[in-house]
Amino acid sequence: MYAVTIKEYGDEAKLKLENNVVMPQPKSNQVKVRVKASSVNPIDLMKRAGYGRAIFEKQRKKLFPWILGSDFSGTVVEVGSKVINYSVNDEVWGCTSNANSGTHAEFVCVDVDEITRKPTNIDHLKAASLPYAALTTWSALVRWSGLRPNDLEGKRVFIQGGAGGVGCFSIQLFKNLGCKVTTTCSEKNIELVKSLGADEVIDYNKTSFDEVLEDFDIAYDLLGENVLENSIEKCCKILKKNSDSHYITLTHPLVNTLDNKGILLGVPHALYLRHKQKNQYHPINVHWSIYRPSLSGLEQLTSLVEDESIKPVIDSVYPIENLEEAHRQLAKGHVSGKIIIDHNK
Repeated sequence: MYAVTIKEYGDEAKLKLENNVVMPQPKSNQVKVRVKASSVNPIDLMKRAGYGRAIFEKQRKKLFPWILGSDFSGTVVEVGSKVINYSVNDEVWGCTSNANSGTHAEFVCVDVDEITRKPTNIDHLKAASLPYAALTTWSALVRWSGLRPNDLEGKRVFIQGGAGGVGCFSIQLFKNLGCKVTTTCSEKNIELVKSLGADEVIDYNKTSFDEVLEDFDIAYDLLGENVLENSIEKCCKILKKNSDSHYITLTHPLVNTLDNKGILLGVPHALYLRHKQKNQYHPINVHWSIYRPSLSGLEQLTSLVEDESIKPVIDSVYPIENLEEAHRQLAKGHVSGKIIIDHNK
């Protein structure tokens, strides 16, 4: 089968399309899918450069070649011996968290708790744009922050960086849950985020959000310290100073700490850093979020797409043979929605 692989960590040039990659075989609880489309996420660029090696190298059966990619949409070609809910030719979508199952390939084997039937009202390209972004936010809210959908109605939510893949989904989700949403973006994306439901938009090139906002319930920080200096301080500044307020970040030192110190020493040091940060901003709840799969979240996403509460936002589409260029485009920043990879070779 074909797949885009890396044989060592590095820049976009390390991505190579190969046509004789060994075909994966599904385990008893897996479904084998012919991938019609996948997408590029910031985590892919980070993994390619070596981020998370302390975790992902332990998961991989062999280090290289490594196939990246998490989102997918496609059709079932084979099911494992214990799988009863899927049949050959079913159209499915999902997001794999298995470091041995990259989706920038002709076929991928996926655990049944990371897959469900694709919404019937969108095509494979649109479908591939949503699972990782959606489940990242679902995990941030439900798993790490302990917030249920009925906890969010009427809340004032600030999203730092609303025009990217996670941002475009999050605006729609929070709005659908009855929140008042404020976000930041560049001037070119103001109309986009407004069309998705943002009630208030701040052009970060003209205004510092922490100087004009106050009394928010939730700050969902999609950029973090890597993009904005003192990001947590500025986000917490606009929150109500009580125990019902939540700061949620996707960019935190957990994985870098594990990479630098190893898992044995890195875990306790990361816990120390997290505890220190929680104390510093108390009584505001500070949450570090990392992606976790959720079948219930994926099923809820399917329903939201089918009733058109959530709509895909695509920045651009690249053929699988141009994955290197797609990585380069995402690395430039300022994308509007998701970058999609078309597998129709």
